[in-house]
Amino acid sequence: MKSKKFHNKRPIIMANWKLNGGVDLICSSVASLINQPFAAEIVICPPYLYLRDMLNFLQHSQINVGSQNVSKFKSGAYTGETSAQMLKEAGCQYCLVGHSERRETFGENNASCQLKIERALQSGLTPVLCIGESQKEYECDLTEQVLTRQLTESLENIDLSQQSICIAYEPVWAIGTGKSANAQVAQKVHYFIRQQLKAMYSEQTAQNTRIMYGGSVNKNNAETMLEQPDIDGLLVGGASLDPAHFSEICNYAKVV
Repeated sequence: MKSKKFHNKRPIIMANWKLNGGVDLICSSVASLINQPFAAEIVICPPYLYLRDMLNFLQHSQINVGSQNVSKFKSGAYTGETSAQMLKEAGCQYCLVGHSERRETFGENNASCQLKIERALQSGLTPVLCIGESQKEYECDLTEQVLTRQLTESLENIDLSQQSICIAYEPVWAIGTGKSANAQVAQKVHYFIRQQLKAMYSEQTAQNTRIMYGGSVNKNNAETMLEQPDIDGLLVGGASLDPAHFSEICNYAKVV
């Protein structure tokens, strides 16, 4: 089954630099991207320390900046945390929530994702909820069960009638491994996610929610991914650290 993309839904290409980069990468990335007339919305998520530098470089451009994480707390004695309101005041538009590396390494779960999404929306940030199954879950044909649980628990009591989020499907077995779901498999999963959103909310909410694919995205698979009717964008990891490579990926996105 396939969904029909709404006309004028702008695709989104998001770079997640993870624990990489610095001023040199910021400068080379900005130089590569800033004057190009991309059809897609471009978002760069650098490490926290470089958010202000990136925002200063991009203040007169159409490129947006996002955070790789956000605190589930509003304020208080939480050393090392950064709140949604702080990120918004700094100039961020987006924040990743529940990336698989945060779940695996730092013990984040669906309950913490739910709190982070609430905080982000309250502060005017657009959260990007990352969901995906492990290699073992994939091999046991549990993808749909895992995604359903992640969606329902992470979005519990979240009202999307007047506010929006993004979803990033990132199969854990494809992140940083060089493996990638083929376009047809990814499309099937994205269609399933959209149908789950329809059941949880409404047809309009499901269609208006941009669903990205992430997992070893590169210039060799980006175009075929973006051609799929339910893939509205890409979450790019390692390939985004090469400005020329990332720019090529961005150029594949078209408004449909």
